[in-house]
Amino acid sequence: MSAFNPQRRQQLLETLEQWLDDIAAEEPLPPELATDDDTVQGPAPDLFSLLSQLTALTRETQLQGRSTNRLHTELSGKLDTMSGRIESLEGAVRKVSEVRREARLEVISEVLDVRDRFVRGLEEAQRRLTVIPRWSARFAQRPVLEALVQGNALACERLDDVLRRFDVQEIACLGKPFDPTLMQASEVARTTEATPGTVLAVFRTGYTTGGRVLRFADVKVATSP
Repeated sequence: MSAFNPQRRQQLLETLEQWLDDIAAEEPLPPELATDDDTVQGPAPDLFSLLSQLTALTRETQLQGRSTNRLHTELSGKLDTMSGRIESLEGAVRKVSEVRREARLEVISEVLDVRDRFVRGLEEAQRRLTVIPRWSARFAQRPVLEALVQGNALACERLDDVLRRFDVQEIACLGKPFDPTLMQASEVARTTEATPGTVLAVFRTGYTTGGRVLRFADVKVATSP
């Protein structure tokens, strides 16, 4: 039989097609591995349905992104507003602190002025008391001056307690080198008995509080002759 017999060739082609169909057929899974998803399978979605679902998902994602951006903008605005209020509150607190500090300094200044008056009164009473002899005919003045000295000394002690509560410190000057950051020289004396620049006398006491000068001390400073 010739290989080019049309009938024979047709039979061979049919046999080859059947063999290819048998190979292409999906071999079923074993029963122990079979699942409901394997036994029940729906029809595969077409391309149009898949594109429609992707478009809807993209649209939903865009809407969620816009909502997130809007929420972020609103939250940023709220945070900015809150920060501004906090800064305003801090500014108000600082302003109140400054006002309280200035008021405290004014009170301290008034206390220092009152103390200066009592100190001057005490020094004058002591000076007069020293020049009055005990045997003088004017003996009636002595008890008055002694009472005045005691009263002024007690008032000075009370004022010193108040100043200590305000953390006010007296500037030590006498016998120390002149410090222009704490003292001001009201008088200069030429002398060989002290080192130049040494404080010889204090005309008015100076004070500091918290490292800040409340009042400079008025002093007399020695200089070379």
